[in-house]
Amino acid sequence: MKALIFVPIWISNVQQIWAAVAIDFHEDLRECGNGLPMPDVNMALFSVLPQEDGTMVLNGTVKIIKDYGNPTRWRMYSERLEQGKWHPGIVSRDIPNICAVLQVPTEAWYQFTKHLRQKQCPFKAGYTEHVVDLNIGNVAAAFDTPPQFIGDWRIYHEITTLRNGRFVKQCYMVPTTISEV
Repeated sequence: MKALIFVPIWISNVQQIWAAVAIDFHEDLRECGNGLPMPDVNMALFSVLPQEDGTMVLNGTVKIIKDYGNPTRWRMYSERLEQGKWHPGIVSRDIPNICAVLQVPTEAWYQFTKHLRQKQCPFKAGYTEHVVDLNIGNVAAAFDTPPQFIGDWRIYHEITTLRNGRFVKQCYMVPTTISEV
């Protein structure tokens, strides 16, 4: 299982019926199919291991290949599989500068970022983070995911950062399944 560091979800205006759900980030990160390159991050030795209780355990190494400066914009949007076709999903979020909110305890990614050795941008080329059996809890609960979201999703992440005086945009997609636990 592979997933990048930032996988937050913004949910609004949804009537919620409560059930225990889990989010499974599929093993492969994929290109977005929009012509943007994949991020300059090596995650070949990193895994996300879903547990039977809905929590996730992280293992391995993440290495930054090229600088990610301050500011770095992070835009997430989704597609949902419904009746055999992919449709725009209601899950999205646009953060003009992810650096400003990396260590905000109320953000869903804080369960991971609070453990980083380096807690603020910039992340320079060569920076490496290594974790062993880091349980980051139930991601579905952290995102307050309602059972109406059960099904298959594509979660797209566009990252824009300033390098050598120009903005560089990259994108990756994480196939995701939300299921009842």
